[in-house]
Amino acid sequence: MERIEDQVREEDAFEIRGDILEVILSHVPLIHLVSASRVCKSWCCAVASSLCHHKRPKPWLILHKQDTHDPRTISMHAYDPRSHLWMKMLKHSIKCTSNLKSSHSNFLYVFSSLELSFSFDPINLTWSHAYPPFGSRRDPIVAHVGDSIVVAGGEYDYESDPSIVEIYNIRTRAWQICDNMPRNLIGLSASNFLSIATTNKKLFVTMKQSGMTYWFDPKSKCWIGPYTLNPGQPIVDYNIGTSNCDLILVGLFRSSQNAERLKIWKVVGENFQCEEIGEMPCLYIEKLKSKSSEISSLNTCVIGNLVYIYNPLEMDEVVACELITDGSCRWWSIQNVVGSDAIMNKVVFTCSEVGFEDLQRVMRLENKKLLVES
Repeated sequence: MERIEDQVREEDAFEIRGDILEVILSHVPLIHLVSASRVCKSWCCAVASSLCHHKRPKPWLILHKQDTHDPRTISMHAYDPRSHLWMKMLKHSIKCTSNLKSSHSNFLYVFSSLELSFSFDPINLTWSHAYPPFGSRRDPIVAHVGDSIVVAGGEYDYESDPSIVEIYNIRTRAWQICDNMPRNLIGLSASNFLSIATTNKKLFVTMKQSGMTYWFDPKSKCWIGPYTLNPGQPIVDYNIGTSNCDLILVGLFRSSQNAERLKIWKVVGENFQCEEIGEMPCLYIEKLKSKSSEISSLNTCVIGNLVYIYNPLEMDEVVACELITDGSCRWWSIQNVVGSDAIMNKVVFTCSEVGFEDLQRVMRLENKKLLVES
């Protein structure tokens, strides 16, 4: 892109103008538009106009690869569905000595008895650090809701009270202790048994095997439920997410011929009714299968109008579903850029609505740079 920038300056930056320039820029990968916007004032305006009127940015899938032998070694790779390109963040560093985790959308965190570190900005460049909560537990629910970080559930030590829910206020940096953890959720590890989704006001928690669902309000400190997600199919694995404030259910089930099928529903109303959005084509079901030719469980990342679905035991490919405004779906698959390294290392997925301004901020940082990989 730098060569293009130089050539345009040498010839005449004003030869290509208006609508033609906007259309051309609409086919340029988002990451290269940062350089294009620096060519001259008219190109900067054309980039802005192109982003508004043509191919708008779509939520990115972000992959964090953590070395199992050295947790401090973490690489970040980002997939841009607008251009279908993978990028790698050079000199990317996250200071942590424990396992990196994500619980919903773009919320990334490190939790241990010694620290709680978390990040929810689009490219996870900004991190906050807090003293850990009072209760000792392993693999709890950790979620970002409004100005709060909610820590609840998980596998508790013998002397701990399994009903305690703790809330960290991001503004005041203070912890509050709550109680009334739903009995059905006590003792369940978040990574294996629970699927989590959030809005600015609510935390939704669904049991992956049964579909039993509760929601929690950090302001009232109350749990509401249980509700049962019942889309009329024999679901064996429930995953939830939020798409533009709508609760989304991604359900894996088996047909009468014992073949895996997957559908997406929108959850509406106070009774959590399920309205079908679409079904994954068989071609992409095959891409998610493990070497045992059976899918036991799936994980999802949902943000905006995109749903990313992957098999945690077989991460060679990720399947994406774009929720179209007319009620239809567009499906495609994404080759995992780290390939076989996913087996030897810990891989954590998040997804974010990365904007042009976010990329400009990255480019301004001296030690950060996004490099196109494929």
